[in-house]
Amino acid sequence: MIYIINFNMQNGKTQICVVIMLLLFTMQGMSQSLKILMQRPFNVIESNWERNSKEDLLLVYTNNDYCDYYVYRIDDRSYNLRPGKNTMFTIPKGSNVDNPFKEPSSFMYFRGNFVKDFDIKFPYALPVKNGKVTAWKTDLRESVKTLNFYMHRGDTVYATRSGIACKTTNPRQLLIYHADRTFAAYLVMDENFIVPGEQVLTGQPVGIAGRTCVSITYFFLDENKFDALQATGYTYSHFMPVFRTTEGDVIMEEKKKYEAVTDDELIMLDMTKREQKKYLKKKNKN
Repeated sequence: MIYIINFNMQNGKTQICVVIMLLLFTMQGMSQSLKILMQRPFNVIESNWERNSKEDLLLVYTNNDYCDYYVYRIDDRSYNLRPGKNTMFTIPKGSNVDNPFKEPSSFMYFRGNFVKDFDIKFPYALPVKNGKVTAWKTDLRESVKTLNFYMHRGDTVYATRSGIACKTTNPRQLLIYHADRTFAAYLVMDENFIVPGEQVLTGQPVGIAGRTCVSITYFFLDENKFDALQATGYTYSHFMPVFRTTEGDVIMEEKKKYEAVTDDELIMLDMTKREQKKYLKKKNKN
């Protein structure tokens, strides 16, 4: 998703979910739920000039979300913004250095960052409880690859991979940013248990399935969709993960039922050794 802002840099539980044709038509307002989810929160990226303790003048971009953002400043360069404050340019106190940011400018920004150490074979959990059976079908309401998982309305939805919850404009939608800079968007839930900024674990309950179950799409900001740092169209690529089942780590066939396996090995994949030790210690106490 691209957003352009002009600014002056000097201013500072029980029925199987079935989607029938009538429902498809009556839910057109929800047909682009991913598009709604990807809308930027208000003032998510801000820019200001600030003074540090040495009285140096700093150009600071503040990322008010909990995931990374990729920013391209027109006629300048690109910047990767981590959550919080990011210093883009410094003018030392008393320096006569030319300020390239003194004129009004524009920038485009995109949620995420280019993937790091992306592994298409990385195993994901299914969004159901360990030992439960589910299947998926294509969610035709979305224009990109989106998996609609079979479950009952009111069932608990579980995280398919660990990550940090990003801000969204709809509190019932959930967007999780993973360690390799991929995303998972959980759509059409009746309830979302997770608040922005919360660290989520694989297999953790994250919400309640809605009338049309739960739909999930997996994607990342694709560097190949940029030309000379500028976007050339839709900037994200969507992919089909490998899921852990009783048949192994597999690419699930559409509409075929599989039994979910959410074991400790899977849960700890994104953890550091220290986090793994802490997780196992806590589990053994219980």
